Amino acid sequence: MPRPLLTDDIIKEAKRNKKRLEQELLQAKQDDTQLIKKFASEKTKLEKNQIYKSRRIESQKREERGKKITRSIIILAILLIVVMIIVFKF
Repeated sequence: MPRPLLTDDIIKEAKRNKKRLEQELLQAKQDDTQLIKKFASEKTKLEKNQIYKSRRIESQKREERGKKITRSIIILAILLIVVMIIVFKF
């Protein structure tokens, strides 16, 4: 006769493992809340610095883009003036 897949020993061991894992999970959650409380102020500081840095980077990119657009408009205007002078003189 084949051996049964789930014996009483296997079921008991599975229940013990389940309880042990649940206790470890609870302990990990408690440790996490303690760490969260400990480092909450540092986390907010880092988030504020990150927002400030991203805004500063965005403003730098915006300024560079504005400079490029201004430069291209000036070059375009100069070329337009040169073309108008050439067309009306000749």
